[in-house]
Amino acid sequence: MTTRDTLVQAALERFARFGYLGSSIQQIADDVGTSKSSVLYHFDSKEALLEAAMAPALDALATLIDALPQLRDDKVSAAPALVTGFVDTLMQHSAAVSIFISQRGALQQVPVIQRGNEIVDAIARTLVLEAPSTRVLTRLSIGLAGVAFILGDALDDSHEHPDPAEMREILIDTLLELCMPAIVPAAATTGRDA
Repeated sequence: MTTRDTLVQAALERFARFGYLGSSIQQIADDVGTSKSSVLYHFDSKEALLEAAMAPALDALATLIDALPQLRDDKVSAAPALVTGFVDTLMQHSAAVSIFISQRGALQQVPVIQRGNEIVDAIARTLVLEAPSTRVLTRLSIGLAGVAFILGDALDDSHEHPDPAEMREILIDTLLELCMPAIVPAAATTGRDA
Protein backbone atom coordinates (compact mmCIF):
# COMPACT_ATOMS: atom_id res chain seq x y z
CA MET A 1 0.00 0.00 0.00
CA THR A 2 1.12 3.52 -0.66
CA THR A 3 1.25 6.03 2.16
CA ARG A 4 -1.93 7.65 0.85
CA ASP A 5 -3.75 4.31 0.81
CA THR A 6 -2.46 3.51 4.29
CA LEU A 7 -3.77 6.83 5.59
CA VAL A 8 -7.16 6.31 3.95
CA GLN A 9 -7.48 2.84 5.50
CA ALA A 10 -6.42 4.09 8.93
CA ALA A 11 -8.87 6.98 8.73
CA LEU A 12 -11.68 4.68 7.63
CA GLU A 13 -11.08 2.36 10.58
CA ARG A 14 -10.71 5.19 13.10
CA PHE A 15 -13.80 7.06 11.87
CA ALA A 16 -15.83 3.84 11.99
CA ARG A 17 -14.69 2.89 15.50
CA PHE A 18 -14.42 6.28 17.23
CA GLY A 19 -16.47 8.59 15.03
CA TYR A 20 -15.43 11.29 12.62
CA LEU A 21 -16.01 14.03 15.18
CA GLY A 22 -14.14 12.05 17.83
CA SER A 23 -11.05 11.53 15.67
CA SER A 24 -8.20 13.87 14.88
CA ILE A 25 -5.62 14.00 12.12
CA GLN A 26 -2.96 13.53 14.80
CA GLN A 27 -4.59 10.29 15.96
CA ILE A 28 -4.70 8.99 12.39
CA ALA A 29 -1.05 9.92 11.95
CA ASP A 30 -0.22 8.10 15.19
CA ASP A 31 -2.16 5.02 14.01
CA VAL A 32 0.13 4.66 10.98
CA GLY A 33 3.32 5.89 12.64
CA THR A 34 3.72 9.12 10.73
CA SER A 35 3.46 12.82 11.42
CA LYS A 36 0.45 15.09 11.22
CA SER A 37 2.26 17.11 8.54
CA SER A 38 2.63 13.94 6.46
CA VAL A 39 -1.13 13.38 6.62
CA LEU A 40 -1.74 17.01 5.67
CA TYR A 41 0.66 16.63 2.75
CA HIS A 42 -1.71 14.06 1.25
CA PHE A 43 -5.02 15.49 2.51
CA ASP A 44 -5.56 19.17 3.20
CA SER A 45 -8.21 18.49 5.86
CA LYS A 46 -9.93 15.83 7.90
CA GLU A 47 -12.96 16.25 5.64
CA ALA A 48 -10.82 15.48 2.55
CA LEU A 49 -9.64 12.34 4.32
CA LEU A 50 -13.25 11.34 5.04
CA GLU A 51 -14.11 11.95 1.38
CA ALA A 52 -11.27 9.68 0.24
CA ALA A 53 -12.25 7.02 2.77
CA MET A 54 -15.94 6.99 1.80
CA ALA A 55 -15.58 7.40 -1.98
CA PRO A 56 -14.97 3.74 -2.92
CA ALA A 57 -18.14 2.60 -1.14
CA LEU A 58 -20.25 5.38 -2.60
CA ASP A 59 -18.83 4.79 -6.09
CA ALA A 60 -19.65 1.08 -5.84
CA LEU A 61 -23.22 1.77 -4.68
CA ALA A 62 -23.71 4.40 -7.40
CA THR A 63 -22.60 1.87 -10.02
CA LEU A 64 -25.06 -0.66 -8.63
CA ILE A 65 -27.89 1.88 -8.68
CA ASP A 66 -27.02 2.97 -12.23
CA ALA A 67 -27.72 -0.61 -13.32
CA LEU A 68 -31.25 -0.61 -11.89
CA PRO A 69 -33.07 0.93 -14.88
CA GLN A 70 -31.64 -1.74 -17.19
CA LEU A 71 -32.99 -4.45 -14.89
CA ARG A 72 -36.63 -3.32 -14.89
CA ASP A 73 -37.72 -5.42 -17.87
CA ASP A 74 -36.82 -8.74 -16.26
CA LYS A 75 -36.99 -8.12 -12.53
CA VAL A 76 -37.57 -11.73 -11.53
CA SER A 77 -34.39 -13.03 -13.12
CA ALA A 78 -32.41 -9.88 -12.22
CA ALA A 79 -33.31 -9.87 -8.51
CA PRO A 80 -30.77 -12.44 -7.29
CA ALA A 81 -27.86 -10.69 -9.00
CA LEU A 82 -29.00 -7.27 -7.80
CA VAL A 83 -29.48 -8.40 -4.19
CA THR A 84 -26.17 -10.26 -4.23
CA GLY A 85 -24.42 -7.19 -5.63
CA PHE A 86 -25.98 -4.99 -2.95
CA VAL A 87 -24.96 -7.31 -0.10
CA ASP A 88 -21.46 -7.88 -1.51
CA THR A 89 -20.93 -4.15 -1.96
CA LEU A 90 -22.00 -3.38 1.61
CA MET A 91 -19.92 -6.25 3.02
CA GLN A 92 -16.84 -5.10 1.12
CA HIS A 93 -17.28 -1.58 2.46
CA SER A 94 -18.61 -2.31 5.96
CA ALA A 95 -16.50 0.39 7.67
CA ALA A 96 -17.86 3.08 5.33
CA VAL A 97 -21.37 1.72 5.85
CA SER A 98 -20.83 1.98 9.61
CA ILE A 99 -19.73 5.60 9.31
CA PHE A 100 -22.70 6.50 7.15
CA ILE A 101 -25.32 4.67 9.22
CA SER A 102 -24.10 5.80 12.64
CA GLN A 103 -22.85 9.32 11.91
CA ARG A 104 -24.78 10.78 9.01
CA GLY A 105 -27.09 12.73 11.30
CA ALA A 106 -24.18 14.64 12.81
CA LEU A 107 -22.46 15.11 9.45
CA GLN A 108 -25.37 16.29 7.27
CA GLN A 109 -23.45 19.29 5.95
CA VAL A 110 -20.38 17.28 4.89
CA PRO A 111 -20.42 16.83 1.08
CA VAL A 112 -19.51 13.13 1.11
CA ILE A 113 -22.40 12.41 3.49
CA GLN A 114 -24.69 14.49 1.29
CA ARG A 115 -23.60 12.30 -1.64
CA GLY A 116 -24.44 9.21 0.41
CA ASN A 117 -27.86 10.65 1.17
CA GLU A 118 -28.42 11.22 -2.57
CA ILE A 119 -27.60 7.56 -3.21
CA VAL A 120 -30.03 6.47 -0.49
CA ASP A 121 -32.66 8.75 -2.07
CA ALA A 122 -31.98 7.16 -5.48
CA ILE A 123 -32.57 3.71 -3.98
CA ALA A 124 -35.81 4.95 -2.39
CA ARG A 125 -37.01 6.55 -5.66
CA THR A 126 -36.37 3.30 -7.50
CA LEU A 127 -38.24 1.33 -4.85
CA VAL A 128 -41.19 3.72 -5.02
CA LEU A 129 -41.32 3.36 -8.80
CA GLU A 130 -40.96 -0.40 -8.71
CA ALA A 131 -42.91 -1.46 -5.64
CA PRO A 132 -46.54 -2.30 -6.39
CA SER A 133 -47.73 -1.31 -2.90
CA THR A 134 -46.86 0.42 0.33
CA ARG A 135 -46.63 -2.99 2.03
CA VAL A 136 -44.03 -4.26 -0.45
CA LEU A 137 -42.08 -1.00 -0.38
CA THR A 138 -41.98 -1.05 3.42
CA ARG A 139 -40.82 -4.70 3.54
CA LEU A 140 -38.07 -4.05 1.04
CA SER A 141 -36.97 -0.79 2.69
CA ILE A 142 -36.73 -2.49 6.08
CA GLY A 143 -34.69 -5.27 4.53
CA LEU A 144 -32.23 -2.95 2.80
CA ALA A 145 -31.84 -0.74 5.87
CA GLY A 146 -31.46 -3.81 8.08
CA VAL A 147 -28.67 -5.21 5.92
CA ALA A 148 -26.86 -1.86 5.98
CA PHE A 149 -27.24 -1.59 9.77
CA ILE A 150 -26.08 -5.16 10.45
CA LEU A 151 -23.02 -4.76 8.23
CA GLY A 152 -22.30 -1.33 9.64
CA ASP A 153 -22.29 -2.88 13.10
CA ALA A 154 -19.75 -5.53 12.06
CA LEU A 155 -16.87 -3.51 13.52
CA ASP A 156 -18.33 -3.64 17.03
CA ASP A 157 -16.03 -5.96 18.98
CA SER A 158 -18.32 -6.14 22.01
CA HIS A 159 -20.21 -9.14 20.64
CA GLU A 160 -19.48 -12.10 18.40
CA HIS A 161 -20.40 -11.97 14.71
CA PRO A 162 -21.30 -14.89 12.46
CA ASP A 163 -18.89 -16.16 9.86
CA PRO A 164 -18.89 -13.66 6.92
CA ALA A 165 -19.80 -16.34 4.36
CA GLU A 166 -22.72 -17.47 6.51
CA MET A 167 -23.81 -13.87 7.12
CA ARG A 168 -23.67 -13.17 3.37
CA GLU A 169 -25.90 -16.14 2.62
CA ILE A 170 -28.39 -15.17 5.35
CA LEU A 171 -28.58 -11.55 4.17
CA ILE A 172 -29.03 -12.49 0.51
CA ASP A 173 -31.72 -15.07 1.29
CA THR A 174 -33.57 -12.67 3.58
CA LEU A 175 -33.52 -9.82 1.08
CA LEU A 176 -34.73 -12.09 -1.71
CA GLU A 177 -37.59 -13.27 0.49
CA LEU A 178 -38.51 -9.66 1.22
CA CYS A 179 -38.19 -8.35 -2.32
CA MET A 180 -39.77 -11.18 -4.32
CA PRO A 181 -43.29 -9.76 -3.83
CA ALA A 182 -42.01 -6.49 -5.29
CA ILE A 183 -40.83 -8.10 -8.49
CA VAL A 184 -43.48 -10.74 -9.06
CA PRO A 185 -46.24 -9.40 -11.38
CA ALA A 186 -49.21 -7.89 -9.51
CA ALA A 187 -51.53 -10.61 -10.87
CA ALA A 188 -49.60 -13.18 -8.84
CA THR A 189 -50.09 -11.38 -5.51
CA THR A 190 -52.80 -12.25 -3.03
CA GLY A 191 -54.42 -8.82 -3.11
CA ARG A 192 -53.80 -8.18 0.60
CA ASP A 193 -51.64 -5.14 -0.12
CA ALA A 194 -52.25 -2.17 2.14
